[in-house]
Amino acid sequence: MTISDVEIGGVYEVKWHDGSLTHVRITGQHRYPIQSRYYPYSTTGYKTRYSATNLATGRRVEIKSAAKLRRRIG
Repeated sequence: MTISDVEIGGVYEVKWHDGSLTHVRITGQHRYPIQSRYYPYSTTGYKTRYSATNLATGRRVEIKSAAKLRRRIG
């Protein structure tokens, strides 16, 4: 998926690092700045991360990329 496809409050299927799939509810998103590696250390852009709730366990998780979201469930 792309950033424009993700909606806050939607339920998505996500692929974890071990290859397993589970359902999460997106609760929010936030952007953080990317700093230049060289002096002067200026901001070169922004990245987006998503806060979500794992529906199987009820725990809060952080999705670092929209590409981890496979398809929308509901």
